[in-house]
Amino acid sequence: MDFVYFLLLLLAYLSGSIASAVLICRLMTLPDPRIFGSFNPGATNVLRIGGHKAAIGTLFGDILKTALPISLALQLDYSARDSAWLGVFSLLGHCCPIYFSFKGGKGVVSMLTVIVVVLPPLAFLAIGSWLISFWAFHRSSVASLITALIIPIFVSQFYPTLLSPLSALSAVVYLRHKTNIANILQGKEAIIKLSG
Repeated sequence: MDFVYFLLLLLAYLSGSIASAVLICRLMTLPDPRIFGSFNPGATNVLRIGGHKAAIGTLFGDILKTALPISLALQLDYSARDSAWLGVFSLLGHCCPIYFSFKGGKGVVSMLTVIVVVLPPLAFLAIGSWLISFWAFHRSSVASLITALIIPIFVSQFYPTLLSPLSALSAVVYLRHKTNIANILQGKEAIIKLSG
């Protein structure tokens, strides 16, 4: 590992640690998403707390903080595989942010952003899978879990050199959704209504 790449890994983690949900809620004088709603500092909980504008702001922040270090690595001619590992570090920062007592979100937007930036041909499949699953089940967690399962299966067939970092992304997302998985199995997972 060269020193520049080490710095990029550090940058990816520190950038990922910026909790967009918390900052947006502070800017819009909304309740802290870590102590309100589902207690998750992510776009879905911000949607519940503050509506569409707050959720869109959170999405934009999460996309930007994930995409910047990866895009920088690609500009410096690092491989797609190396860049994808930066995405894993950014995701870890989002889920375990150093600035917020290591209590972060579930990483779905970060995961999808890594796919879009590193592997654009897979972006339509990943985003389409999430949207269709959300439309069918009206649960962000179910859509996220289905998408996180599809990604490594598809990559193993068509982009095997990227299998390890993209499988790591999916594994982190599954670990962060363990409570949701339990709720789904018990029929307790909340339905999201977008009207109003």
